[in-house]
Amino acid sequence: MIVTNVRGPKTGPLRAVFRGREPVPVPGRRPRVVGLDPRGGEPPALPHTRPHQAFLGRVIDYLCADAGVRQFVDWGCPVPGTAERVHTASPGASVVHVAPSGAAGMLSGAGTSVLSADGSGSDTLLRRLSTSGLVDFDEPVAVLMTRSLPADGPPVGIGDLHALMRGGGYLALASPEPRPVVERALSPFQPIEPGVADIEWWPYPDEDVSGQGTGILAGLGRRAPERGGETHRWR
Repeated sequence: MIVTNVRGPKTGPLRAVFRGREPVPVPGRRPRVVGLDPRGGEPPALPHTRPHQAFLGRVIDYLCADAGVRQFVDWGCPVPGTAERVHTASPGASVVHVAPSGAAGMLSGAGTSVLSADGSGSDTLLRRLSTSGLVDFDEPVAVLMTRSLPADGPPVGIGDLHALMRGGGYLALASPEPRPVVERALSPFQPIEPGVADIEWWPYPDEDVSGQGTGILAGLGRRAPERGGETHRWR
């Protein structure tokens, strides 16, 4: 598996990931996790809600500050506050909430466009997203698809999503499925270092952290733009 190193000596660390509200995880010590919802209060009683929110927060902060992404698609993320976190990190960014089958009841934030399943599958939703005008696929876009993968394989349409991203972009996935399943699900996106790791401490590799994980694996993959040059410079 080819892994893009964004924390090596040339590219430097993912600085934006750890700024502000969340500290760097320390091996053997569980980090303090702050929810994404700026209004406070407890999130819904979903398993591992806070680690999931914190993972999305780290990904969003990195994509906004270091990767220059200004378009986000919340594809049925199972925890609240994603749109609010995007707008905190980048007030001018656009967010589209896609509600696939099985994601009924998830609420979108203010100023967020919504595409609902209406009985259609993921492939139909992807076609609607590409023709709706809500996303400009000639510019970088990040798709946050962190609802658990089906046991028999990755979500439908990952290859089609990759092909749509003419201007480049990113795909975030999370699942309790075995590591090979999650790694295959990222293909054909190129994994960002460290590839797949526990959602509690990503972007640190599992072998660097001795604490108790959640058992949910997460990763971020990148699609290079088709036009010449990079959309941003790794710092």
